[in-house]
Amino acid sequence: MDVDGSSLPGEIDQNLLLQFSCMNTTDREELINQMQRLLGPSLNYNTASFFLDMSNWNLQAAICCYLDYTTPKLPSMSLKAAESPTSAVSPGSCFDQTWSIANTGVEQWPGSCRLIQAGGEPLGATSVYVPSLPPGHSTTVTLKLVAPTSPGTHRGYFHLVTDKGDQIGDTLWVEITVESEMTMALVEQLAALPVPSSRLEDSMTQMPTQDDQMC
Repeated sequence: MDVDGSSLPGEIDQNLLLQFSCMNTTDREELINQMQRLLGPSLNYNTASFFLDMSNWNLQAAICCYLDYTTPKLPSMSLKAAESPTSAVSPGSCFDQTWSIANTGVEQWPGSCRLIQAGGEPLGATSVYVPSLPPGHSTTVTLKLVAPTSPGTHRGYFHLVTDKGDQIGDTLWVEITVESEMTMALVEQLAALPVPSSRLEDSMTQMPTQDDQMC
């Protein structure tokens, strides 16, 4: 982890850090004071002393170790499968979208993780909370969505996020085709028409066979 102005929390004077790193002081009390001055009043004397001692009293190494230890680690998530509507939907209709997701990290998911829509076509999504999931386990999550009113192909994007809004793992998405009401009505009418199988069978029985043609 690089120690610079963008990677340290709070307002840290980069020039001051450079001056300290060039001093190469071996005074342990001075190093503890420098580390406290750089990281702010929340870092107490004993904590600064512990990380400096663990880093062989190297100021920059101690700061890196401290930040790596105290920075929260985000959970991990990977998409395994998705279940979308297999046929076109009518404008404004409701449908379910289901994803199978897995905890591919080493930490159990907190119970505060939720799935939200993060972009694409608005689909009337209401965020849902995902159960706390141990590492190596999978679960399914379903959102109730509303199709757009305009015909065409539409796509929406979704993120699993922490309670602070940080994204976890893969971006999930759904793609649906919306047909016009006229087209949907025509498809329904055609599907409701009876199959004239009896007429087809009658016509087949009345067709002359090869023997009849020879006579």
